[in-house]
Amino acid sequence: MKLDGAPSMRRYGVSRFYTRHRLAVLLVTLICLGLIAKLRQPARPRNCHGGIPLPQILAQQRKSGATANFAATTAGWRPGARCANYPQDASLVIVVKTGATEAFSKLPTLLLTYLSCVPPENVLFFSDMAGTIGNFAIHDSLDTATADATKDNPDFDLYNNQKELRQLGQNMDSLRNEWKSEAAWRLDKYKNLYTAQKAWDLAPDRDWYLYIDADTYISWTNLFLWLATLDATKPLYLGSQVDVGRPPFAHGGSGYLLSKPAMQLLVGDDRKSLAKEFDKNATTACCGDQELGRTLFKKGLKVQNVRPVINGKNPREFNFGPELWCTPVATMHHVGSEEVQDMWDFENQRNSTKEPLLMEELYYTMIASLMTTPRRDDWDNQSPFDQLRPDPILTPNHVGDFDFFHHDPTKSYNHCRKACEKDKDCFQFVYSKDSCKFDTAFTLGKPRYPKKAEDGGEEVRFQSGWLVERIQKWIAQNSPCPGPNWEKDH
Repeated sequence: MKLDGAPSMRRYGVSRFYTRHRLAVLLVTLICLGLIAKLRQPARPRNCHGGIPLPQILAQQRKSGATANFAATTAGWRPGARCANYPQDASLVIVVKTGATEAFSKLPTLLLTYLSCVPPENVLFFSDMAGTIGNFAIHDSLDTATADATKDNPDFDLYNNQKELRQLGQNMDSLRNEWKSEAAWRLDKYKNLYTAQKAWDLAPDRDWYLYIDADTYISWTNLFLWLATLDATKPLYLGSQVDVGRPPFAHGGSGYLLSKPAMQLLVGDDRKSLAKEFDKNATTACCGDQELGRTLFKKGLKVQNVRPVINGKNPREFNFGPELWCTPVATMHHVGSEEVQDMWDFENQRNSTKEPLLMEELYYTMIASLMTTPRRDDWDNQSPFDQLRPDPILTPNHVGDFDFFHHDPTKSYNHCRKACEKDKDCFQFVYSKDSCKFDTAFTLGKPRYPKKAEDGGEEVRFQSGWLVERIQKWIAQNSPCPGPNWEKDH
């Protein structure tokens, strides 16, 4: 029998043997490559559901007719590279309230920065007009508002005009700028309760719900360190307390936090009657966050002030000093898109993203180099404390060696500065016509350009000054911080 010829090999199945052998080798190779590829995939965090919404959320969305946030894909969703300080199994929903006139100028930056860390089923956008941004739904907070709010109410003119423009294929830039800002503010106050109720419908049974505006920044490091100190099983309504009117309420732009039991107070069997009462009261209320606070108060839940952890200012406006130095801040407000990016970059360049971010570190890295000059013209450092001008009728010009007119702090910039220097607690001041204000903290502030006086007289200019050496001496005496101070202010 010959085995070295092709016919013999084919006759006795040797060719078939080689073919089967090659197929087997190929199959084993493919299986091995598949196993290697699977092993090399990054481990998916436990309980991270990625871009595929949780089953119970999908069921609720089908029931309510809501649009799912994120299209389910085979690839799913992964957090951004800068998200090591965001626990992917966090039972937290971020609820962003915005308006159609600003949504597309503010939301993209949030999605590209700190919201890129949040699983999509835990991010909800609410506005006064439905739409989408990228793969995310923007839900209409007001499409279920009652007639108590909408009927013959000029506050809803913007809401109706926006719908008409959309039907005509126009964008919101078509609205008159001088009108839409004020109109958007009046409309905004009707959203808060509906936003909360719909947030529960879309993402129920989470431990925490954090409500923010589209110009709010969140520090994940500080937020989760703070959340670890709280009990999510208790009804909690936490925020930066505002004492305008009664009862006090949590300021919306700073962000306010509701626990699961607190949310359940708003979505019980009486949710429709709550909404009806909310709409009726909102027509005369100043703002929606105030009315939401009143609704929770009537349900037996009072706001707890946690400022400055929940905070309504941005780094330019922080009052650094004795009351705000070793304090972690979890939220900031009035943060423009560029500032959001700056904060996001700054946080991700820190030596440790696991350690709390204190105001001290923020000052050193973002503000200190801008506060080496003792004076800035056409600038407002937001000093709050008015210094009174002596009254020559009630007080003689001279008492002993003290010349009241000579020491009048409202007379000029230099007089204001000298008065600040004499006050041991004064770090900075701002002078404008017949006005001198001090501060016991130090703040960068922002430009404030000349304006005409109300009486039509000469322009009013703002001149800010800092006692730089006094500030630097205080910092040297109080740094480094021994650790984070989570205490609320008073």
